[in-house]
Amino acid sequence: MALAAVLAAPSVPGRATATSDDPLDEARKAAAQTPFSGSVTLEWRDGTVLHQEHLVVRGSHGSVLAEGGREALAVGAERLVYDQAGGWRELWPSGLGTAGHPSLGGGYQTREMGSGRVAGYDTRTIEIRKNGVVRERLQLDVATGLVLSRLQFDAGGATERGFTFDRVRVPDPTVAAPAMPPSPKRDGPRSLSPRSVPASERVPTRLADGYRRVGAYTQGGVLQLVYGDGLYDLSLFQQQGRMEPNDRPARTRSARVEGRRAWQFSWPGGEGVVWTAGDTVYTLMGDVPPDELLQVAASVPLHPTTSVTHRLRQACRALVESFSGKI
Repeated sequence: MALAAVLAAPSVPGRATATSDDPLDEARKAAAQTPFSGSVTLEWRDGTVLHQEHLVVRGSHGSVLAEGGREALAVGAERLVYDQAGGWRELWPSGLGTAGHPSLGGGYQTREMGSGRVAGYDTRTIEIRKNGVVRERLQLDVATGLVLSRLQFDAGGATERGFTFDRVRVPDPTVAAPAMPPSPKRDGPRSLSPRSVPASERVPTRLADGYRRVGAYTQGGVLQLVYGDGLYDLSLFQQQGRMEPNDRPARTRSARVEGRRAWQFSWPGGEGVVWTAGDTVYTLMGDVPPDELLQVAASVPLHPTTSVTHRLRQACRALVESFSGKI
């Protein structure tokens, strides 16, 4: 979340060129052009519990390193994370794009709401609305355009996640671009052409709330369909099998999707929900507010079977717990 927030980048790199009224495009360019360093407070809500984590970040020439409970590195479009057991691991490789990603202006409205101050710097306050609901509030450094605070809200106005710089130096000429670690484990997803997507998985091309399919990927034999609405991205995984009550992954909470039992989970960078229908288990996850995630999940067409086969208990539990654990 710290990397995505500071870079103001979507979870899938390669969005279409934004128009001049896209404040996130301005922030991405600022992060690529402005060396900076500082510390941020990251917060996210898991049900009724609000969590916080403190991170140290530095960036230059489009590369950003965040250090906290774990280390994460962005170098251009590539994303890597570090864990003590396996070292540096590729989360999302460079070169995977999403051609035809919707523009922000297609479903959102932006409005400048005045001025403010964050960590001693003058800022512009920008609100991003969807269907009349405030979804995000950004504070951009007046001099450089760098995002110094980014907050996401649910439909009721409660903060769901975000970050704010507690201390920052902009620009910081002493910062060198973080270097790519030697020999990271490259096991990230691989892009699929439309013809390579199994026929049974070629729909839906659209989901509720304006989400349009923008890419298909595979990793470890699992198909990942990616949808975007111009601001957020969602990944849909479908796995053949069933979930029994004792298969419920850790750190999840009960939910309902179209009357079906579901399990919802949160992590610093987003939300996820798992539910079953027939012999298929669905996992939908992304950087959206939780109320919108459930609305979109209800629009997913249900299939009795899927072309993706997997050892369900281990795969589903690993997928959920890898995201809902401390990041």
